[in-house]
Amino acid sequence: MNIFFSAEMNMAGRTNKPGWGTVKKCLSAKNPRELISLIGDLYSLSEDNREFLHARCSLGDPLEPYKRRIADALYPDPLRNQPVRLSEGRRAISEYKKAVGDPFGVLELMVHYVECGTRFTVEYGDIDEAFYDSLCSMFMKVLEILEESDRRTVEQYLPRLRGIVEKANHVGWGYYDTVSAALAEAFPGKG
Repeated sequence: MNIFFSAEMNMAGRTNKPGWGTVKKCLSAKNPRELISLIGDLYSLSEDNREFLHARCSLGDPLEPYKRRIADALYPDPLRNQPVRLSEGRRAISEYKKAVGDPFGVLELMVHYVECGTRFTVEYGDIDEAFYDSLCSMFMKVLEILEESDRRTVEQYLPRLRGIVEKANHVGWGYYDTVSAALAEAFPGKG
């Protein structure tokens, strides 16, 4: 096989994309100086990479860039005529989880996601079913986490969840009914 053609061939003669195993072998062969240079190149390549490395290295507030991305995705500036991007908001949470793995930070971002989406719909009107399904799904995940959390964590987040329910009072698509009932069921007498 040609030395310039390093992709593996499958049974049908097509090339397979290299996976993490192949990349890991390549990285294992590099010395520390080469790895630092490679990471520097990745750092320069994109804002997402910089945010990841800042969060992983605990530089500044690791939540701030992810909160900003969630806010931009779920509460876009109406003057810039940008759509709500639910997947981008969820991706920010997922990337934070991969970068830091801090469960309290993940919980904070999840609550922030629901708060931003609720604020947007309250201020600008009804959106669509997928939007409310996403907010409800995230709200339910927050409740599941809180049900397994210590009292201090519950006391920290319960007022914010109540605030979401209060703001959603006149929102359509069954959003208010869903989050109100879920909160009351998860924390009877406290919702």
